Amino acid sequence: MNSELIALTFKGLCRRWREVVRVVAVVMISFMFVTGVLLYSGNMKKWQTAINKQHFGNWFVMFYNSTNKSENDVIKNHPYLEQAVTAVTVRSIEPLSVDSDNTIEAISATDKIMVGTMSDEFIKMGSITMEQGHMPEMDNEVAADRNTLIELGQGMNIGDILTIDDTTYTICGIINSYTNVWQSGNRLPGVIVTDTQADVIADEITYIYAYRLRDFISETDYNTMYQCIASESGIRNNIAYNSGVYDYQSWDNERVNRYMYMLIMIIGIVAVTYQIIIYNRSRNNVRFIQKTLGATSAQTIIITFLENVVILGISAIAGSCIALGAGKVICLVLEHTKGVTFFRIDKDIYIKVIIMMVISVVVSIISILLSGCHKKKQGSNRTVKITGNLMKKNFIINTATRLMRTNGIIVNILVRVFSFVMAVITVLCGIGIVTSYGNYKEQCSTPDCVNYMVDNVSTVPCIYYDSLHELIKIENGIRYTENSRVIPGCNEFNIADGHSARAYYFSGFKSGKSGIYNSANDDIINNLKQIEGIDDIFYGYYETTRSFTWDNMNINITTNGVGSETEGGSSENRKYMFAGEYVDIDKEIFNILNECAGGKLDYNALKEGTQSVVFLDADNNGEYDDTMKDGVTLNLNNYYMGNPFYNIKSFYMDKYTVACNKFFTDLISEYRYTIDSKDMYEYISDNISREQIIEIVDEYLRHTYDDPTDYYNMYLNTDDFDQDYYEYRKASYDLYMAYKRGEVSKEELFENLSCKGEVLGSWYSKYTYYSLLEPAASTNVAKVIILTDEIRDKLKYYVPEFGQYTIIGSTQLLQKALDNQNNVMKKYLFLDELPDYVTLKLRPNQFNIRYNLKSSFAATDNVVRSYLKTAGFDTISYSEEKNLLRQRTIESLMSYGVTAFAAIIIYMIVSMIIVKNRLEKYRSRLKLLSDTGAEKEQLVKICMYECIRESLWFIVLMPLELLICLVIVKKFVNRI
Repeated sequence: MNSELIALTFKGLCRRWREVVRVVAVVMISFMFVTGVLLYSGNMKKWQTAINKQHFGNWFVMFYNSTNKSENDVIKNHPYLEQAVTAVTVRSIEPLSVDSDNTIEAISATDKIMVGTMSDEFIKMGSITMEQGHMPEMDNEVAADRNTLIELGQGMNIGDILTIDDTTYTICGIINSYTNVWQSGNRLPGVIVTDTQADVIADEITYIYAYRLRDFISETDYNTMYQCIASESGIRNNIAYNSGVYDYQSWDNERVNRYMYMLIMIIGIVAVTYQIIIYNRSRNNVRFIQKTLGATSAQTIIITFLENVVILGISAIAGSCIALGAGKVICLVLEHTKGVTFFRIDKDIYIKVIIMMVISVVVSIISILLSGCHKKKQGSNRTVKITGNLMKKNFIINTATRLMRTNGIIVNILVRVFSFVMAVITVLCGIGIVTSYGNYKEQCSTPDCVNYMVDNVSTVPCIYYDSLHELIKIENGIRYTENSRVIPGCNEFNIADGHSARAYYFSGFKSGKSGIYNSANDDIINNLKQIEGIDDIFYGYYETTRSFTWDNMNINITTNGVGSETEGGSSENRKYMFAGEYVDIDKEIFNILNECAGGKLDYNALKEGTQSVVFLDADNNGEYDDTMKDGVTLNLNNYYMGNPFYNIKSFYMDKYTVACNKFFTDLISEYRYTIDSKDMYEYISDNISREQIIEIVDEYLRHTYDDPTDYYNMYLNTDDFDQDYYEYRKASYDLYMAYKRGEVSKEELFENLSCKGEVLGSWYSKYTYYSLLEPAASTNVAKVIILTDEIRDKLKYYVPEFGQYTIIGSTQLLQKALDNQNNVMKKYLFLDELPDYVTLKLRPNQFNIRYNLKSSFAATDNVVRSYLKTAGFDTISYSEEKNLLRQRTIESLMSYGVTAFAAIIIYMIVSMIIVKNRLEKYRSRLKLLSDTGAEKEQLVKICMYECIRESLWFIVLMPLELLICLVIVKKFVNRI
């Protein structure tokens, strides 16, 4: 090879730069497409990891030091970890803002909210972003994440006032939640203040150091790496591991990526080869001139080779750069819109693009050698025997038929077989896509996980029974004595019965942790909706803290387990005693329940809550409770709400009880969970109405004595008669009658301790009865269904976990129970409305989440489970099999889709090559027809007739193919 040949090659390329640019542009698209596929397959796993890091922070381990400011030397100097970024917490505050000396605080055991600062590097590493506003710039400003604001309950908007230890701050920024999202996020500062203010309010300082993994670290078992670091550092409790990111196993789609690469590579090579062949064919005349001027075949091949290398090299570089640039732009857009950074270019991409270019050059040269494009083309020697005469009416069809026959029957058959095979492959791939997606939709129509909120304090299963007392005369007067025990709902309030609520606890069962008060706030719901890969969220209402009672329930000798009248838990924790699931009744759930109930349900009754279904499980001894039967009235009892009238201490206090006690604290002066009669009397005296006093005292006198005057007269006939006591009782009675006639005021009435005591005692008795012994709602049990594994499986997407007694009822039934409990508290505390934080509302505490196909790429299952676990949810996952099905569906869709795409592209490229080859072959004949008077439209119709016949073998692409053929044919005919 000498310099003249190289110079001649480049001079020729420069003279024909427009034609070269057109070829480069087309070939460049092929390289750009292949590079794009390689970028996609290479960055998919990085995308999944980046999504996790966006939600849970880009840190590996976090160290908390509350003793001094220094880092742990082992962690600090570990070769796998980068330099630490820092945050500081300086003090803590209680979610309910109760005083530090309040006994409630010690019982509640709720998580504290931390106040502190974060460095800019910490914020950037954690992908902590502002929902609105800005970080604090002045000492009287704070920023807080949304979850913290919800827990504090002091303000939810920019400009609201937040009080921390008697110091007021203005909320200047609201941050997207992280305290209930990150692993150990509750230990991070949820309220951000300025560095200066942090020094002022510093009380309990904890220095937080977060460490990233270095970029070159690539492990499969990060948990073991963390365990080694924790062990070497000697830290046990003050270290956290980002399990949400590093315990996640991304979907390995290597098989599909390899298949896609091979197919796309084949398509790219075919497309590139096609363009090069067309380009080389356009240079045939030049090659003939070169040979005429003395160039050998080897020299013309070298010139062709150099031209191909230049064109392919420029195309490969330009196409790859455009694809890489486009990928970078897309990633910048994602980083701007979603805050996700993950783009990386691996060296394998460059290697595979170079391999494709080399193969394309080799294939194009081989095709030139085989086709003889470096030699002068000779006309075809094929002779065709023609029968029939050409006439005007059959000129086009007969001419086209004669031209087609010149190709030979074997060639024509092979071309049609090729077209038919490509069509069959495409159709089968289309059927495969529809079938795979349909199968996925059918099998993945149910939720992937059932999540229900749990309290951090459990409730021992118990019921309160009515200990009835009888008034009897004794030597020195009268007394009450217990004569019977009645379960709630089986008796009406009668003040003469001496109602007294006694707790009956069930041991041998799980303590309840789910109630409607402990439900999801808007922040949790909004965070879930923002997670990619979630197809739909179904809301539910599930509780295990509410107790049930029913007709003829035996609380003395029970088959439910071992009952006791003292509080005590069980170490067995086998199952819940009571469980309730409340749903919006629709045809789907009704049909399931009706099938289980043997067709005994009424749709409207079930929907309205007058009818329900109970699933009965065996007790710990394998026996079934025969008192629970069809047709019984099931009572939904109130949640325990505390008692401002009497000091009932309990070793458990769930969030609702804590809220109620805070409410009593706010409502009644100096109330601190230790009863103060003076405060209670003053509160009742200030709030009880005249009508309520008369109603309650008259009821007391009417039901307690045969004659109201017996209030004092019954003491006349006692052996130990006390004149002073008799006179005191009579004076009290006369005072009340005077009050009833309107002759004395309420204040004068309450100066008499007997009258005041009777009013307080009767009011307390009513409050106790209606809060503990009167059901919140009742429903008829249409069918008691023995719980089996088959039924569990049918209802697993509705009921997270069955108890020994599990009711499925409507949300209307639950709403009635909540409203009635709210009304009891309002009535007996003399209120028109309750504060929002103590009001029971129908808010979901159960999320049934269904994923879509995107979840396989977006790490959805990991993000949802990790987030909800931190937010206080228990999760029952059914996604493992569905994730596998989704991955296989995606593999099928990609395999079928890429195969169909490849078949279409290859078919179109080969078809266009065949069309152009045949047009070149027909050139002399078409030129002769044109010279003898045939019009251009007739020539186009002759050529298109063959195109129409051939396109019938791939009829799906017929319109597109004919459109392209028409363009090629018209362009060719115009040049004849």
